[in-house]
Amino acid sequence: MKFSYNWLKELVPALPKPNKLGEVLTMHAFEVESITRLGKDHVLDVKILPNRIADASGHMGLAREIAAILGARVVIKTKKLKEGRRQLKDVVVAEVKTPLCRRYTLRGMMGVRVKKSPGWIQERLLACGLRPINNIVDATNYVMLETGQPLHAFDADTIGGKKIIVRMARKGETIDALDDNTYNLDESIVVIADTNRAMVIAGIKGGEDAGISADTKDIVIEAATFDGPTIRMASQRLMLRTDASVRFSVGMDPNLAGEALERAVLLIQEVAGGEVLNGCVDIYPKRITELKILLRPVYVNSLLGTNLRDTDMITILKRLEFGVSQKKQELLVTVPTRRVDITMEEDLIEEIGRLYGLEHMKPRHPVGELIPPAENQSLAMQERMRDMFQGIGFQEVYNYSFVGEKDIMAVGDNADSYLQLENPTRAEFAYMRASLGAGLLKNAAENIKHENGVRFFEMGHVFRCDGFVHKESVHVAGIMAETSLQRSQTLFFELKGALSLFFEALGVDAWFDPPRVDERQQVEAGDTPPPGDMVLHPHRSALIKIGDEKIGVMGEVHPRVLAACGVSGTAVLFELDADLLGRIAQKEMEFRPISRFPSVMRDIALLVPLDTRMVEVEDVIENTGGELLVDMDVIDIYEGAELPDGKKNFAFRLMFQAKDRTLKDEEVNTIMERITKTLEAENSEWEVRT
Repeated sequence: MKFSYNWLKELVPALPKPNKLGEVLTMHAFEVESITRLGKDHVLDVKILPNRIADASGHMGLAREIAAILGARVVIKTKKLKEGRRQLKDVVVAEVKTPLCRRYTLRGMMGVRVKKSPGWIQERLLACGLRPINNIVDATNYVMLETGQPLHAFDADTIGGKKIIVRMARKGETIDALDDNTYNLDESIVVIADTNRAMVIAGIKGGEDAGISADTKDIVIEAATFDGPTIRMASQRLMLRTDASVRFSVGMDPNLAGEALERAVLLIQEVAGGEVLNGCVDIYPKRITELKILLRPVYVNSLLGTNLRDTDMITILKRLEFGVSQKKQELLVTVPTRRVDITMEEDLIEEIGRLYGLEHMKPRHPVGELIPPAENQSLAMQERMRDMFQGIGFQEVYNYSFVGEKDIMAVGDNADSYLQLENPTRAEFAYMRASLGAGLLKNAAENIKHENGVRFFEMGHVFRCDGFVHKESVHVAGIMAETSLQRSQTLFFELKGALSLFFEALGVDAWFDPPRVDERQQVEAGDTPPPGDMVLHPHRSALIKIGDEKIGVMGEVHPRVLAACGVSGTAVLFELDADLLGRIAQKEMEFRPISRFPSVMRDIALLVPLDTRMVEVEDVIENTGGELLVDMDVIDIYEGAELPDGKKNFAFRLMFQAKDRTLKDEEVNTIMERITKTLEAENSEWEVRT
């Protein structure tokens, strides 16, 4: 929030220079983010904490804070309001129909002259980031900046039925606001209305119909206090944030409304003339009284690590305008109602500590045994998974947890199973994501324009709506994309190999189960399909299982999905349930020494029918190779005119290695012959080419 240095100096004559003031506030109260020179003034941008907006969002409140820190005095000039003979009740009456309005005060004036504000008001409004409009509106804004209490002025002649009603909006009700926008209201929003229509969105924005114009002669000024959460939700629902809504959203002191209203009427009379009507509407059903808290000086010193005397504590509290009386070994502290942040003894101790100053507290070593907190096993496992994926060449990305209907349609999913937000900030963030796939595809689409290939992974929360039950879990997903046609041929097997390394390092015995088309259709029709399942090609994908339990899915992204997401080239994707995987994974790893003896490489090619699945061939080679076969990589998949019709060629590179000796060619040749015979015996249409 922005504050005028000159304005503050009027209130605290002993104010230090702007830069020194910034240091004092930052050390003892609020961070001063910047100090900017503006003509003969300086503007301080002060980060007022949300729990202090009720008392410190106005210049008077910040002046009190500065005076308390410096031990100075605050000069606040007061003037008695003079009322005329004409009665307010003859011009307007008010009624509050909702308990969400905690206090409603109203005064009236007749014969005002609407014109430009004096220069000193305009300068201060501009310094604080507000645009001058006219002397009536500017006066209400000025008092808000002075006291922190938002106010609103109506043209009295536009109030239908000469009655103001504070009520809940009606379904389908609309209001044309002062910002030239029309807002659709509902029953959760408080409005200030007359007998005909809503005139103000309470605590947020005034309406155009009852606003002050150049022809206005008679006015009604209100100051009110509303329920904070209600104003905050209305502001979010309408996507309308104002200076008033910021203040009301965190809760204001109802006792401030009356003081601010008197100040506003005096200022309007000064800059616009007019007669103040006799009487005041003040509807205040549950009056807020000062809170009393017992404070133990011994506890203060114990918590702060200080040796303050009782008199020191009393002095600090009185500088903050708290009432203090001593009762034996305790202090009875009376808290002003504007300090809504003070609710218990520890809050008072914090006040004493910050005004006394951290610079006066000597650091001391902690006394007693320090017991480290128990490790969060779930987070530790997630970090372990992150390290593993980074170790096998993937880069981590972070995406929003929100998606739009366009994203859902792009991956071929149904929005009915997604958790929908009631008040999305924009259409692209209308749903909570049910999978990480859509975000990764966006990452790939953007980055593949600049690189030939990308390797990304993400770990994050996903959300599913299963009937009336909302399910949340942590998933890990990754994508590999290539524009090179040659590289894209083996991309599926590169991903499979990378995942195999991941599972091996994690200590789980996972396997890949490529379902037949009819099996896959059953999976997609189920209530809880595997994560990412809608995105993948039905013939070039696999379920990932541990035993019979599905933990995820991997495969080539369907061309339709690639086109919808704008990804050029080929992409493969995996998604795993990290929560489930973490529960299954071994906590302790068994390490075995790496063989000191050289390995032997052999290549083998196999001519097979087009409908042959890679995993079928891999299983035969792995089972036949025995313990000396330590690794197997796919090096080529070829389909072309040179091959017989209906045939394709698989090529593998096999690595053999013993733990206790150097292998001889004869041993490896024997194993290769056994693999060849087993492959050809497995299927008469398989032909081995070495």
